[in-house]
Amino acid sequence: AAPTRLAKRLIACLDVRADDEGELVVTKGDRYDVREGGRVRDVGDPVELARRYYEEGADEVTFLNITAFRDSPLEDQPMLEVLRRTSENVFVPLTIGGGIRAYTDAGGRRYSAL
Repeated sequence: AAPTRLAKRLIACLDVRADDEGELVVTKGDRYDVREGGRVRDVGDPVELARRYYEEGADEVTFLNITAFRDSPLEDQPMLEVLRRTSENVFVPLTIGGGIRAYTDAGGRRYSAL
């Protein structure tokens, strides 16, 4: 039998956080420092960048909320709005990660991310 070959997939991973005005932007850091000249490094709008990655052949787009854990928690609504707007024009799997402070398993046991 022929060996099984796994398909290669291109997954765009966008680090999302609130900028200094409170808007969600894509950013990239240098050793976790996302500030440049005292301001949050703004690479672009998450919805627009996701669309561009999709048009260039991405198989999946992942948004990582990088501030909800370290700073003040962002409400889920802004990220859900990014996901909703992105889903109007991007037709590959969309995922959101990050921002998890704790969770409770099916048995009721609580786990802290701290």
